[in-house]
Amino acid sequence: MKNAKGFVIGVLVGAVGALLLAPASGAETRQELRRAMDKGRDRLRNLESLAEERIGVLIDEIQEKTARLMDAGGDLVESKRQDLLEAIQVAKRALAEERDILTRASRVRRMETLDTDI
Repeated sequence: MKNAKGFVIGVLVGAVGALLLAPASGAETRQELRRAMDKGRDRLRNLESLAEERIGVLIDEIQEKTARLMDAGGDLVESKRQDLLEAIQVAKRALAEERDILTRASRVRRMETLDTDI
């Protein structure tokens, strides 16, 4: 945007300078000024179009990268969720085995107590 403003200001300064220094008639000078202004306007439009195009490309790239990051994050969350579910299952199995061991040990002690009482 700074370049566009600088360009327009440069065109205006050049046009004023041309008016002051030109040996041409008023009609010719006005025509030259019109051409210079038209050129400046066209250049400004081209710069504006180029900027819009670049911004569009950047927005597309940002959206694409954001989507990839979101997908990767979702995959990571799902992976960690699966790891957690597996860890819970392992813990449940270990608790069930410990419960069985304690239950068997308790039965054995009761049986021994009954045997010694008899």
